[in-house]
Amino acid sequence: MEVNPRAFVVPGFTDADGVGYVAQGEGVLTVIESGEKRSYTVRQGDVIVAPAGSIMHLANTDARRKLVIAKILHTISVPGRFQYFSAKPLLASLSKRVLRAALKKKLGTYIHGHGRERADLRRAAGEAARQAPRQGGGVQVHLFGSIIRTDHGFVKALRPFDEVSRLLRGIRNYRVAIMEVNPRAFVVPGLTDADGVGYVAQGEGVLTVIENGEKRSYTVREGDVIVAPAGSIMHLANTDGRRKLIIAKILHTISVPGMFQYFSAKPLLASLSKRVLRAALKTSDERLERLLDPRQGQEKTGGSMSIVRASEEQLHELSRQASEGSQGHHWPLPPFRGDSRDTYNLLEQRPKIANRHGRLYEADARSFHALAQHDVRVAVANITPGSMTAPYLNTQSFKLAVVLEGEGEQGKGRWSEEEDDDQRQQRRRGSGSESESESEEQQDQQRYQTIRARVSRGSAFVVPPGHPVVEIASSQGSSNLQVVCFEINAERNERVWLAGRNNVIGKLDNPAQELTFGRPAREVQEVFRAKDQQDEGFVAGPEQDQERGERGRGDDAVGAFLRMATGAF
Repeated sequence: MEVNPRAFVVPGFTDADGVGYVAQGEGVLTVIESGEKRSYTVRQGDVIVAPAGSIMHLANTDARRKLVIAKILHTISVPGRFQYFSAKPLLASLSKRVLRAALKKKLGTYIHGHGRERADLRRAAGEAARQAPRQGGGVQVHLFGSIIRTDHGFVKALRPFDEVSRLLRGIRNYRVAIMEVNPRAFVVPGLTDADGVGYVAQGEGVLTVIENGEKRSYTVREGDVIVAPAGSIMHLANTDGRRKLIIAKILHTISVPGMFQYFSAKPLLASLSKRVLRAALKTSDERLERLLDPRQGQEKTGGSMSIVRASEEQLHELSRQASEGSQGHHWPLPPFRGDSRDTYNLLEQRPKIANRHGRLYEADARSFHALAQHDVRVAVANITPGSMTAPYLNTQSFKLAVVLEGEGEQGKGRWSEEEDDDQRQQRRRGSGSESESESEEQQDQQRYQTIRARVSRGSAFVVPPGHPVVEIASSQGSSNLQVVCFEINAERNERVWLAGRNNVIGKLDNPAQELTFGRPAREVQEVFRAKDQQDEGFVAGPEQDQERGERGRGDDAVGAFLRMATGAF
């Protein structure tokens, strides 16, 4: 990095861990991390460590010499690639409609730019709208595919992420799945070659786990977080006579990146020869044929999971074992703060954020120790009709979300993906000079698009690190918008708010605000430090803002696609 005398690097962050060495010059570095601001002088010989996601700005205070910093970057989001997210383009990537509601202001040009900047934004948004596939009134890309389907339930999964977007190669080993089990149905014993973290979205049942030769049975119900290590023998019963049991989960694949298999117990045994089974089990061929006949017991599924109907007596016995087994602590869900707890129920905990617009419940490694080895946070957002989350971004986490209830809108800013990697390489090979190639790379660093889509029960969406996002609950329906989120790379992640009481722009120094937005600091503070920026996490949505008569003029015509909006339930 080379900064000219008296020049300023505007506030932003990089989605990569950095270690730098000041090779020449002197300046002032300001870092905002975990809501705290620190400023200090850097000079030749200094070593600087900058964690991914730290909001930073840098000024060369020397009037004669350039400030030169050499550094290495450990990339996180996309292997071998990094992005610098500048504060103003991040805000501009959100629609005026959302920003006006979040900031309680009519927006001037100091956020959405002047002349050419506004035209570029409109062109990018219009191009996204033209390229977006449309179905009905909203954008729905159906990417859930059936893994198993029987008369008594199903399992569906999103396709591997690296097949969808190069921005998602950092989570190529993960899948999102939905399991739905009908009333009084039973998922036969088996194992998966993937670590699983699940959330019980609806219903109640009994889960039995066998690991290291020990069997544990316990009751699971709505709100429970479940951790299931790869290779654990498990079976699951829906003990409710009326409601379906629905579990949303993520799978961290092991054998083949992005691919997983469910191995059912009976087909596993049947794959061995009768000669081997007869010797191992000390039994006759006749008994083996009766036990392993595919026409008996579970449905014929070719070796994958099977979901069958269970009798009242069988369900009663499973429930009895779960109630007897709940006397002590059971793997794989360790005790919470010393108590014997089989599961961690999010909805029974105190919400991390709560106001009249919504509630946020979270479980991470500190509150639920079973999540520690998976580096995953599980969160449930419950947004009241007409309200929305304040715009925010994750500095290091990929957010994998599934809508559990209600209807609404999901909007975010994202990098443009008009070219794939092969096209990019061909373009650079065809460039006339190294400087032209560098110019193209700079354009890559600066392309943003605003995307927006309607979401409803069963929709799923993915938000990479560094992408501003907002979820808006529809004011037309009577139910809240409920979303479960699985955040990968959670341990070092920071949630950065772009609006509301703890918004990061309000923490910037006056000179940084002026140099970022090109307006007096007083005007910036009127927006980001205003007295009506008191809500945290959840705020009134655009429709509530309109009802108050605060609707401005000149909304940008934005339309686009949601990469993974899909009907699953």
